[in-house]
Amino acid sequence: MAEFSRRRLLGAGAGVAGALAATACAPLAPAPPAPAPSSATIAPGAAVGPLPGIEKPKITVGFIPITCSSPIVNAKALGIYAKHGLDVTLKKFSGWAEVWAAYATGEIDASHMLAPMPLAIDQGLASGRMRTRLPLITNTNGQAITLHRKHLGRVREPADFAGFRLAIPFDYSVHNLLLRDYLSMGGLDPDVDVELRVLRPPDMVANLLTGGVDGYLGPDPFNQRAVATGAGYLFTLTRDLWNGHPCCSFGVNDEFARENPVTYQALTRAIHDAALWSDQPQNRSAAARSMAPEQFLNQQPALLEAILTGEYQDGTGIPRRVPDRVRFQPYPQETFGLWMLTQFQRWGLAESDRWVTPQQYRDTVGAVFDAEASRAAFDALGVPLPAPATGLDINGRRFEPDNFLHWTAKQVSTT
Repeated sequence: MAEFSRRRLLGAGAGVAGALAATACAPLAPAPPAPAPSSATIAPGAAVGPLPGIEKPKITVGFIPITCSSPIVNAKALGIYAKHGLDVTLKKFSGWAEVWAAYATGEIDASHMLAPMPLAIDQGLASGRMRTRLPLITNTNGQAITLHRKHLGRVREPADFAGFRLAIPFDYSVHNLLLRDYLSMGGLDPDVDVELRVLRPPDMVANLLTGGVDGYLGPDPFNQRAVATGAGYLFTLTRDLWNGHPCCSFGVNDEFARENPVTYQALTRAIHDAALWSDQPQNRSAAARSMAPEQFLNQQPALLEAILTGEYQDGTGIPRRVPDRVRFQPYPQETFGLWMLTQFQRWGLAESDRWVTPQQYRDTVGAVFDAEASRAAFDALGVPLPAPATGLDINGRRFEPDNFLHWTAKQVSTT
């Protein structure tokens, strides 16, 4: 099992070469320079100043240039890190395997991660173990299943995906776990009836254009890029499979957090600050502009604005308005982690006997999901905590935190 994951981890960093990669990565036109921070764009915690005693104000944080990174990127673009007493350098990566490697070798102390990654890294499920904290979810929703235009009108339900080649950004991703669950609802075995390929997000559009894949469940802006280039259409937003699902997160080396507790608190507070700002509908257009420049997402603001505001074309000729296409709700709900662990076991990403009792699942999630740090950030910023996520509605089934062990079976029963 570990060797399988290690091979997948190494393979995940490989992309298509030359002109194909350039096609996917390049913006539709040169991205504009970063706008200067404005006092009008400061987040809800505008009156909150730097914490005294920050041990390590200079930090390097990794990120992938996708819209999920909005809180991490906008904290830099809008001066929010500086407001909290931090001098943060953002280091851009093109794939999640590269992020994992940089984090594991200490090149970065904290990073934008897929929501399941901190759990997988903390548990040593591939390529070594590093104790890791997840103090916040960077975004909820914000993904889509995008298909090649040749499938328009021919695919209507999970069973219609039989025989497809579908891309995902990483094994330890909600993309992979949610897509597998969706396919299973149509009676398909994702390991037999479809071919799942790990591709870096920037390579997805190029592979769709050339017919290398039939589609993908991936992050934006690469779903909307497929529409803009005419390569594909949005079959469904993931919010319609699981509204409010976590996607990406912020992972911090536990040793770094313990040795630099004030720095960790300031960093967590700053990104919460930016997330809560990004979540406000009136700030979405400004967020698109601030993330667009080359050093960040390297995309045209209009493309990002269509995603962030939820007013977009889906590639079928129908204009859409979905205000919660993506949201930025940072509190790390325990129920999210419980579901992820069951899916690790369900799909062979963790041993079937690694967690057996409900308490073992909760202890594992509690050791990684740093809800206390998130609560402290909400309190400091003067923002009420969201209500706890009790049950989750996932692909038409209810995941209950007090009755979930049956979710480890390949075909989940409805009881």
